[in-house]
Amino acid sequence: MEIKFIPLDYDYFTLNNKTYIKIFGKTLDNKSCCIIDEFLSFFYVLSKNPKKLLEKIKKIKYVKKAEILNKNFMEKPVKAIKISCEHNKIKDISHELPDEIKTKERDISIITKYIVTKKLKPLTWYDIQGEVADIDEFGGLIKTLNTDLELKLDKISESSNQSSFKPKVLAFDIETEEFEIGKGEILMISLVSDNVKKVLTWKKCSSSPSYVECFKDEAEILEAFSENIEKIKPDIITGYFSDGFDFPYIRARAEENNIDLKLNNSRILFSRGRPLNARIKGLVHIDLLKFIETVYSQYLKSETLSLNEVASELIGEKKLEIDHNIKSEKRKEKDWEKYFQYNLKDSEITYKLFQKLWPDMLVFTKIIQEPLFQVTRSSLSKLVESFIIHNLDRFNEIAERRPIHEEISKRRMRKKYEGAFVLQPIPALYQNLAVFDFTSMYASIIISFNLSLSTLLKRKEKNSLEVELEKNKKVYFSKKKGFMPKLLEEIIILRKKYKQELKTKPDPIKKVRSNAFKLLANAAYGYNGFFGARYYCPEAAASTAALARDFIKKAINKTNKQGYKVIYADTDGFAFSLNKKTKQQTLDFLKKLNSKLPGIMELELEDFYKRGLWVTTRSGKFGAKKKYALISDSDKIKIRGFETVRRDWCQLARKVQNKVLERILKDGNEKSALKYVKEVIKKIKKREIEKKELIIKTQLKKPLSEYKANTPHITIARKMKTEGLPVNIGMLIQYFISESKQKKSLVRDKAKLPDEPGNYDIDYYLNNQLLPAIENIFEVFNINTKELVDGVEQKKLFSF
Repeated sequence: MEIKFIPLDYDYFTLNNKTYIKIFGKTLDNKSCCIIDEFLSFFYVLSKNPKKLLEKIKKIKYVKKAEILNKNFMEKPVKAIKISCEHNKIKDISHELPDEIKTKERDISIITKYIVTKKLKPLTWYDIQGEVADIDEFGGLIKTLNTDLELKLDKISESSNQSSFKPKVLAFDIETEEFEIGKGEILMISLVSDNVKKVLTWKKCSSSPSYVECFKDEAEILEAFSENIEKIKPDIITGYFSDGFDFPYIRARAEENNIDLKLNNSRILFSRGRPLNARIKGLVHIDLLKFIETVYSQYLKSETLSLNEVASELIGEKKLEIDHNIKSEKRKEKDWEKYFQYNLKDSEITYKLFQKLWPDMLVFTKIIQEPLFQVTRSSLSKLVESFIIHNLDRFNEIAERRPIHEEISKRRMRKKYEGAFVLQPIPALYQNLAVFDFTSMYASIIISFNLSLSTLLKRKEKNSLEVELEKNKKVYFSKKKGFMPKLLEEIIILRKKYKQELKTKPDPIKKVRSNAFKLLANAAYGYNGFFGARYYCPEAAASTAALARDFIKKAINKTNKQGYKVIYADTDGFAFSLNKKTKQQTLDFLKKLNSKLPGIMELELEDFYKRGLWVTTRSGKFGAKKKYALISDSDKIKIRGFETVRRDWCQLARKVQNKVLERILKDGNEKSALKYVKEVIKKIKKREIEKKELIIKTQLKKPLSEYKANTPHITIARKMKTEGLPVNIGMLIQYFISESKQKKSLVRDKAKLPDEPGNYDIDYYLNNQLLPAIENIFEVFNINTKELVDGVEQKKLFSF
């Protein structure tokens, strides 16, 4: 039969000494389907005498086929022996080879090899021809698949009609008696999908909302969880920190209740090591937290990556608030009703968050070509590497092997190379500014100068590129374009294409694609210097940084010579005063600069700014690097460095800092900001500030037992645990610093829980919260904020 099919998940099995790939997906008429395809795995052997070795290899047990192929390895032609065999026999065969023989691609997963070989890529529509599998085929496997249709693959062709695909998604969340995995019972499980909103619980309430389903005990709600998945038949199940908490907890409690729990006819499987990855065969599990950590965290303003803060920023919704301190046996009926609402809301915002992020996941998966499960969990370096591997066949290249533990250890010990150039600013409030940025600077240098492991030369050659890294240390690169710079150039071209299309015709997918390519391009530089990379090349990384320093210095010199005044430079951009030059003159000068740049390197105008403030360091002696604030001609404020204030600052300190910056930038002087600060100081001293604005939140990043220092938040966390309150990794410990009768008491001894009685310590909040937030800003105007806080009058302070 013929179907239109989109792959979602991949798995493999071995039966009767044959390896088969299972591809789970959906048909165009929305039926779940599993395609089964026999697949012979393979790896390569490089030898100086391949013909002689070939005869020996053919005699090795388990070798199904061996042939000599003309391939490339590190851009150089090689005679490679391709050994085809069952995937689980690769190790046995390699042990039969002479020790000096180099094997390649043994460490690439069978699923990656299958996608590369058969071109059956995830989240792409295909026209599939195949024979319906008999229910008794493959050792009874068909009976366990839980799909509407099972086909034995015959022919594949990519469909000309790539219609949009919207997966059926089930979001879930659990609430438990304890935070330690499996220690206490699961109280409830909420489920949200298309037209499904429910909470499964063993707690019976006479007036429970209609969405609550009550069961006899914990064992029954676990079985009901499995039954609901069977009934809903989602393509994707999603949670937030579900790899690290929800699924490990569910499996632990299933074992405690002697339940052989299966979801979609599959047990919950966990990867080895840390972090855990929870997998369900045939049902794609996506932990949204992991994808957000990799792709979004650098763009988020959220203090932490908690569901509450991320959902608030991305979809404008928050978790409900309940009192977690009440034990189950002490909860009243109204408390349970609130708890059900709380649990359901968590799944609702997880579901909405998934829908918000789905276009990103879709595009990343189509670019990288690895399964959705892997792409949403991979680091940026891993994504870059996967992108390379899936495109190597275009260059007839054999992949480099992954480094082993000893190699990684040696790489970690290498001397660090010099990083980016930073021009230290003179602290001041500047007027009439512009900022130029190099577009994807490091990536464009890698492309323009052909920097990679495969183009690195052992010695200088005719027409090669020479880069001086430091005194008496030079490295050389071939000018013949390498596959990595070529691939990176394709990324940059696509990035520019979607960025341009986005300007003329805004579209969510174009925006996502543009950002996806930007992330990959920027990650390529880091990949060259990443100790775990297959194509690790610190020489290429160091050369990229050296050339970047050279180009930004040259651009700065040319800008100053043109009559402008460069104020600050950092990594890939610089800010400068126009010095009575017009905007049009500045744009013309930008064109002139770009005409002299090599390859695809390009400077672009970030924006024109009315004012910019560069502040002092905490010592007050120098201009602070990476810490400034700008206001554009359209009154849009850009703040850098200030938003990275310590997490142990209270809300008041953050608010005051932002207000001070905003007033200085808008007014063009410090007077209004000073007046505002003076009012805040008066309110603190009169205790007119609400305690909620003085609450300090500090994240618990590891188990309490691993903390040696008794900082305020650790003191509070231990106090919470003693009182039976929940304490878990990742949570924000909240407290305030109270007034103490003892003059020399330590700050940690004055820390109290938010609801504890006591006055806040005026001196602490003035000198340890407010002052650090504003002192280096006012230092620019020669104002001593310490004297202001202490109540010492300065003529300057009252001149307004």
